[in-house]
Amino acid sequence: MDSYVLQKQIMFSKNIECCREVIFDLRYLDITAYTGLAESTMISYDTRAVSPYITVAKKIADMYCTDIERLCGDEIYFDIEEVLELQVSFIKRLGGIEIKPYKEKILVEIDKHLTLWKYEVYELLSKIFRELISDLHRRGKYIRIEKDEQIIENFTKNFHNLHTFVKINYRKLGKAIDMSIGNLTRLEKGNEPMLSAVIKLADFFDVSITQMLSENPNFNYEKIQKGIDNKKSIANLAPAISNKKIKKDRNLRIDLLDKEQVKKLIIKWLNKIDM
Repeated sequence: MDSYVLQKQIMFSKNIECCREVIFDLRYLDITAYTGLAESTMISYDTRAVSPYITVAKKIADMYCTDIERLCGDEIYFDIEEVLELQVSFIKRLGGIEIKPYKEKILVEIDKHLTLWKYEVYELLSKIFRELISDLHRRGKYIRIEKDEQIIENFTKNFHNLHTFVKINYRKLGKAIDMSIGNLTRLEKGNEPMLSAVIKLADFFDVSITQMLSENPNFNYEKIQKGIDNKKSIANLAPAISNKKIKKDRNLRIDLLDKEQVKKLIIKWLNKIDM
C-alpha cells in the first residue's frame, strides 16, 4: 500500500472485515443482498484497503449499524459491549424471529458453570447473536441499504465553506494532503469524493468525518484557522484505543459472576431483541 494512504482508511478496512467475519458472520452474498456490492468489490475494500467512494462507505456503515467515523476509528471488536449493541441493532432491524430457542440454548450452556467472568458471558451472547443473524438470513430476511446522495452535496458545500472561510490556498492544501489542485477543484465543484479524500481533508482541517458529511457541521472557522496556520502535513497516525476502553475491558475480564447474576445479564440482553 502506498505511503500516502491514511491509517484511518486502513482501520476502515480492518473494521469492516471484522464486522463481516467476526461480529455478524456474513457471507459476501449476504452483503450483496444488503448493498448490491459485488463480492470482488467488497473484497477490495475489506482485505486490500482500497478506498471506496463516500456513498459506498456510507452504505457499508449503514449495513453494520454504525457510521463511517466509527469504522475509521480504533479496533471495533475491542469493546465487547459495543459489539453486542451493534448485533442487537442488526437483529432488531431485521425482526421477526422467536428468541425462546436461543434463550434456552444459552441457559443450557451457562448451567454447566458455577461462575463465569462477565467477559465470557458477553462472548456467549455474541455467539448466540451471530447464530441468530445467520438463521434470519437463511430465512431470507434482508433489507436493502439505499445510496445516500445527500452526503455528496453536504461534502461539497462543507469543503467549499472551509476553503472560503479559512485562509488556505490549493497549493498548500494539496501539498499537505498529497492531492493535486485539479482534484481539489473537482471536489469543490461537486465530484463525489473517495473515503481517503474525506479522511485527509477532515484531518487537515481538524474536523470530524461526520462534520465533513453533515448538513449542519457547525464549523468553528476561527479555531480551524488557528490550527492550520502552521500546519504542513496531516497526522497519518493510527487511532489509539483509549485508556477508558482498556480499563473497561480489563474490568470485564476480572468481574466474576455467579449463576444467578449470569442469568440476569443474559435475560437483560435477550430482552433487547425480544420484539
